[in-house]
Amino acid sequence: MAQRDAFTIERLRAAGAVCLGKTNMPPMANGGMQRGVYGRAESPYNADYLTAPFASGSSNGAGTATAASFSAFGLAEETWSSGRGPASNNGLCAYTPSRGVISVRGNWPLTPTMDVVVPYARTMADLLEILDVVVADDADKRGDLWRLQPWVPIPAASTVRPASYLDLAVDASALKGKRFGVPRMYINADAEAGTSEKPGIGGPTGQRINTRATVIDLWQQARQALEAAGAEVLEVDFPLVSNCEGDRPGAPTVYNRGIVSKEFLHDELWELSGWAFDDFLRANDDPRLNRLADVDGPQIFPHDPGTLPNREDDLAAGMDEYVNMAKRGLKTWDQIETLPDGLRGLEKTRKIDLEDWMDNRGLDAVLFPTVADVGPADADVNPASADIAWSNGIWVANGNLAIRHLGVPTVTVPMGVMADIGMPVGLTFAGRAYSDNALLSFGAAFEATGSRRMIPPRTPALG
Repeated sequence: MAQRDAFTIERLRAAGAVCLGKTNMPPMANGGMQRGVYGRAESPYNADYLTAPFASGSSNGAGTATAASFSAFGLAEETWSSGRGPASNNGLCAYTPSRGVISVRGNWPLTPTMDVVVPYARTMADLLEILDVVVADDADKRGDLWRLQPWVPIPAASTVRPASYLDLAVDASALKGKRFGVPRMYINADAEAGTSEKPGIGGPTGQRINTRATVIDLWQQARQALEAAGAEVLEVDFPLVSNCEGDRPGAPTVYNRGIVSKEFLHDELWELSGWAFDDFLRANDDPRLNRLADVDGPQIFPHDPGTLPNREDDLAAGMDEYVNMAKRGLKTWDQIETLPDGLRGLEKTRKIDLEDWMDNRGLDAVLFPTVADVGPADADVNPASADIAWSNGIWVANGNLAIRHLGVPTVTVPMGVMADIGMPVGLTFAGRAYSDNALLSFGAAFEATGSRRMIPPRTPALG
């Protein structure tokens, strides 16, 4: 049990927020729509479809609760796409920050190099109000790897935030003259995607993405709105993802490119996460359980009888193995020899594949449908549904691991509701590290071109 509030909760309470409670998610946030001890959240839009991507949407409870107006806003955490995915499936605005902008102290760590706090709201105005409270300097760095480590300079939150986030609530005129790139791989316009002999780095990564026709319809409407407001939209490649996943002939992967070592990628998943789990328990200091070695490993993530196996392949991490590691003895973060060069390598990769690439093409941001489609609700027990839910672009939000692994900020806003199945889908703006404020203004400006959020039909009216 938590012995004290996380940093963001401390800030919200101090500002007068009333915290209603914790929302549902799979055990230890390690997944998406897998059922935990308390079941799972269900879509307020269509009971036949998932309220989040199956493999990476662990903040589905917060997304569902915010969409259904159980609360004015919610807080998610994203390691792969658990912020963006539920936001898309629930017609929400969401913000995944650059490294260190929102302190993750007090949040359960999953992969410390990737974890970020993600606020949810039904409008950009509400989202910006929340950011005014939660984006602040945190003197305590424990549990926040990027602010703790000394090898990669991380700016203080106070130096990158505006005086007031409300100043970013701009109108559609802010889009005039902006150049946005939409990766062809996400709009069924990339013939090379998924054509390498052995694409991917695990699960369906690197495979061709087949975006649902009604998502493409919404994208075309969004593109027209952007262009009508004076923006230029260009169809582009997307080396950030292609060079991570090796999705086409000649493209490398994060494992064989040589910028980060295979040894670091192993240590990142195992040694670093194991240290983080144990350090969290020790920092929390619950007298009944304060060491990872004392946890009953097989009970961390029980699976319902009859549940189909997950399909992450090499990306999977068995939670009970971390307990075994703790019993054998864990390294602290600063004893992991591969960490300094590994963190520098992640930053170098983003600079080459995103920032330099954007500079060369004169882009202000990259934008794309947040997901390619939505998985069926019975994907945990029906093999045919699982085939859909575990497809690239559906299992995890578009961008897969690369977005969070490389510290890319994003803003997601509702793009509309699919005409055939009545499920929402988002539009994600992504950009250079610490271009967060520009991305937030783009999200607000797109929202100002016309409201695209629909009240969930399964939410009863208050009377």
